[in-house]
Amino acid sequence: MAISTYSELKTAISDWMARSDVSGVAADFITLAEARLNRLLGVVGTTATLTGTIGSDELDISALSWHEPQNLYVADGESELYMTPRALGTYVTTTIEGRPSIWAIEGNKIVMDRPLDQAYSFRFVYLGRFALSDAAPTNEFLTDSPDLYLAASLVWGCGYTKDPAIALWKQNLDEFTQEVANENARKKRSQLTSDPALAMIGRTRYSIRADSTT
Repeated sequence: MAISTYSELKTAISDWMARSDVSGVAADFITLAEARLNRLLGVVGTTATLTGTIGSDELDISALSWHEPQNLYVADGESELYMTPRALGTYVTTTIEGRPSIWAIEGNKIVMDRPLDQAYSFRFVYLGRFALSDAAPTNEFLTDSPDLYLAASLVWGCGYTKDPAIALWKQNLDEFTQEVANENARKKRSQLTSDPALAMIGRTRYSIRADSTT
């Protein structure tokens, strides 16, 4: 069974607990699980689908737990097109309706370079808190570590139903969390690079091969 979306995770919680009566509160288990993940693991890459409004040049993102915007794509027929990010006030806007190509963040909204001539679908990629929802149904962490997401949710599910299996899931959760934390630390170390300026310290001679900028 795939566990790659918010909906699939809620279904998996009911299936693994073998209880159909928790489907209405499975979302609460996920929310409580994400509170711990936010404390321990920091921001996560998330994708949200947004729908524009004809005649408007804005997209509301106030419902998303976003921290840092990454990319925005607009669907035009069967094609998905990359939109260019810009700082507010640095690009030309128009009142003529059409498909937008430039965007910027203003508060809790995305502002585009033109009003929409149709209700385009947008895919917004951002770094943010763990906060799956129908609007943001997946994130990189759920894709890469569905076992940890499930274990974290089942701890709360077992607590809610007073299921003794909570001890097993708590053990799994602790083990999986440590594994992911170690992997994240390893990735951060591998991304560290030395400052090129440090290589110049102690050098007293000019080298046309090493020092030329042409």
